[in-house]
Amino acid sequence: MNSTNSNNNDRPFSQRLLAVEPLPPASRQQLEQELSAMFQRELSTPRRLFFGAVAIGGVISGLVCAALALTEPDLPPLPRTALAVGSLFGVAWAVVAARIGWRGALDLKADARRIAVMAWTFTVLMMTFFLIAGMSARDPAQGMRMIVGGLPLLIGAGVYWLNYRIENAELNAQEKLLEVELRLATLSEQTK
Repeated sequence: MNSTNSNNNDRPFSQRLLAVEPLPPASRQQLEQELSAMFQRELSTPRRLFFGAVAIGGVISGLVCAALALTEPDLPPLPRTALAVGSLFGVAWAVVAARIGWRGALDLKADARRIAVMAWTFTVLMMTFFLIAGMSARDPAQGMRMIVGGLPLLIGAGVYWLNYRIENAELNAQEKLLEVELRLATLSEQTK
């Protein structure tokens, strides 16, 4: 019995609620439309242009990092690896931003998560490179400057990640409330 409860509690609230009594097709369609409207934010022209600029910036930074990683003969392995990672992240940012700009809408669930994960992952990787390079620098003051210089970026990425998690929790709560409201409306219609 305990395994049944744990399996039941592992499923999202919306699935558990829908499993109790399936929604009629009209109510399910209404729920899906309202959820889609809640999770999709149409972009204004300036916002679309902003995502286009981010995509172009991602391509440029990816190309510059790749060119430096491939063409600099005296570059040590650590900076070469950091540049290669930077080029991959530039291309990833370009793809994500171009898709959002082209679509003209921001999916508050999927796109926001993708952006937050990329920002946090990139910053942590770059901070790791800064730490390794700073600790292996011949001049301790220069190494300390590298490490301290990366800390504001790490703090900023951490704040962005926390902000994303808070907004995601709010969206999940709104989704659950909408599902409960729709379920109650359906049940009251069926009892009339």
